[in-house]
Amino acid sequence: MKILIVYYSRTSNTRKVAEEIQNNLDCDIEEIIDTQNRSGILKYITSGFQASRKKLTILENIKNDPASYDLLVIGTPVWAGNISTPIRTYIHQNQAKFNNVAFFCTAGGSRFDGTFSEMTELSGTSPIARIGLTAKEVKDESYKTKITEFIKKIQI
Repeated sequence: MKILIVYYSRTSNTRKVAEEIQNNLDCDIEEIIDTQNRSGILKYITSGFQASRKKLTILENIKNDPASYDLLVIGTPVWAGNISTPIRTYIHQNQAKFNNVAFFCTAGGSRFDGTFSEMTELSGTSPIARIGLTAKEVKDESYKTKITEFIKKIQI
């Protein structure tokens, strides 16, 4: 099975998880790059506002065509209880090309269901697996057990 992981990461938590999944699956990976600067506290607040308003952004060109993959693993941080604006834009622009999907989210808290529901609705596809990880789990690396279970679901 040909797998692509796509993710956006503002603080590197989502990147760390994406790279851990890639190391276990030996698959392709692509970071989604937003053209908007999102660093600093004011940009953090603006990003949450945009996510809650379901805004889109302008992304740098993607390198991998999602239609070329059997499975697309999409990772996003949770912003104000929503999908990050860059991942919302990626899904919006590419959802017609998705075959199968799996989702992962990182967040300061532990409420992921709304974000996963939103990702499912936007993508038009039910995920074969999904995992939500807190920033604390990523920082102390206790997330690795959950990653193992997530990968087992993907490989079925």
